[in-house]
Amino acid sequence: MHRDVVAAARARFSEKSWTRVLALLETYGVEPYERERERVQLALVKLSGGSEEKLREYVAVAKEDYRDILLWADSPEEARMDTPEKKQQVRELLAKFEIDPPKDL
Repeated sequence: MHRDVVAAARARFSEKSWTRVLALLETYGVEPYERERERVQLALVKLSGGSEEKLREYVAVAKEDYRDILLWADSPEEARMDTPEKKQQVRELLAKFEIDPPKDL
């Protein structure tokens, strides 16, 4: 495992959980479609906020589509769909195509 990933994990997680956390991180990047191993592992550590439970959930997501993890970690505001600005953009796009937006938008 890359030393930056190890350092990030040790900075975010308690010492008693390091072995489990590093083992869990090692499960990402073993399949050929699990790309950008180090970058994704660092994003997983960041997103987990020191929670092993969250880390486990995020690893499962990464194994399905690692791009979600990278988006959430690198652009958290962009990843949020419920911001007023995003809702306005969607309303404008729908209006452009003369489509009535849903009432909750």
